[in-house]
Amino acid sequence: MKVLFVIAQLDYADHIAVPFLSAIAGELGWQSSLCVLDADDFPGTLEQLRPEVVAYSANVIGFEGIRSAHAAVRSRHRFTSILGGPQATFSPETFAGSGMDAYCVGEGEYAFRAFLERVGRGEPFDDIPNLITAKGANPVSPLIKDLDELPFPDRDITLSHSYLKETPKKTFYATRGCPYKCTYCCNNHYHELYRGKGQFVRRFSVERLITEIEYVKSAYRTDFVKFGDDCFALRADPWLEEFAEKYSRRIGIPFNCYLRLDTVDDTLLGLLSKAGCYSVHLSVDSTSKHVREKILKRNMRDIDIEATLENFHRHGINTWVNFMLAAPESSLEDDLATIAMSKKGKVTYPSYSTTVPMYGTELYDYCIEQDLLAPEGHRSDMTGCSDRSALKCFSDKEKDIRYNIYLLGALISKFPYPLDRIATGLLKLVPPNALFRKIRQSMFTYYIENKIFKLNL
Repeated sequence: MKVLFVIAQLDYADHIAVPFLSAIAGELGWQSSLCVLDADDFPGTLEQLRPEVVAYSANVIGFEGIRSAHAAVRSRHRFTSILGGPQATFSPETFAGSGMDAYCVGEGEYAFRAFLERVGRGEPFDDIPNLITAKGANPVSPLIKDLDELPFPDRDITLSHSYLKETPKKTFYATRGCPYKCTYCCNNHYHELYRGKGQFVRRFSVERLITEIEYVKSAYRTDFVKFGDDCFALRADPWLEEFAEKYSRRIGIPFNCYLRLDTVDDTLLGLLSKAGCYSVHLSVDSTSKHVREKILKRNMRDIDIEATLENFHRHGINTWVNFMLAAPESSLEDDLATIAMSKKGKVTYPSYSTTVPMYGTELYDYCIEQDLLAPEGHRSDMTGCSDRSALKCFSDKEKDIRYNIYLLGALISKFPYPLDRIATGLLKLVPPNALFRKIRQSMFTYYIENKIFKLNL
């Protein structure tokens, strides 16, 4: 029997859900194929393969395209459809208008296995945990306790038949789950969904992770590794010690990972440096402690942020640090201070985003309660994070200045005194323009390709 996986687009970060589900299908003897809507002929692929199951994976941005593509082919082909991914998990109310036979909510491997078994036997699947069907929504099963029980992901399904096989960077995941509950993140919904359903943060064993990297490295170009986990390591522990030894000996190529700034110490940085860590991705979000703790609820320990950032530099690890501009209750001085903080902390690349209160998050609810959202600010995705703020609490002048920080803040942080002060003053006088956007894009491209990801292009 055949299953066709369908996604809207294939980004530089490998779509890891499909490889895991394809591996599950393979264990059952099903043949898997992949169709990428913005690159492949979906109707033609269906006509050629005639799969029994079409399994869609959708995030919020790609959902409408998938829904439309599904509607266009459903009347001409017979198959059973299921949709998973962030759209199903965070917007289950969209099932009724999706045209799908089922939604899969949350962690989907075992639910998908049961679904394929039922379809293969011609049996109903309405009672399978995690699934939503026309007969209603079922509760989710407990979280997978031992991630090593899962089959190795079928990385070939996304790598072998796409441009990704030749890209220098490959993405891997060592963990599942984030322990934090920042108000702007959809992880809060996941925490509620799985309350009392098992340990939220889990790790693959080091040996399992290294073996997966070894396979991809042997089969595809791999000059750089990115670990896409929400937080790769919270502390120096036996797992990280084993990783540092095995990764440096058996993989030996530079990597990037996400860390939590207030959990970093010299021991952790020493192990990452030993392993070959080239860069890390960190979030400060706001220079204002009030905004970080009361509005964004990052729950960071009270640390010297600049000194901690500089410590990465001393260990030879480059830093990519994100600041959220125009957060509710932030002042213009808070956002301008990101430039001085980046300079003092010797940040390799300060990255900026405009605060976007996404529908379904605690931050969105807060903005609704405070009547802060203009019509264009009601978003279900992050597409506004590169635009001017849509919050009503800031004047047009303040929005322009903050957008200028987004465009030029990283560059100005590299200027010597007093040129940095002069340039900061100009942010308040000159409106955002095409030249500023071009400068920002050029700097972003250079630093990401050379100082954050060592891509050897």
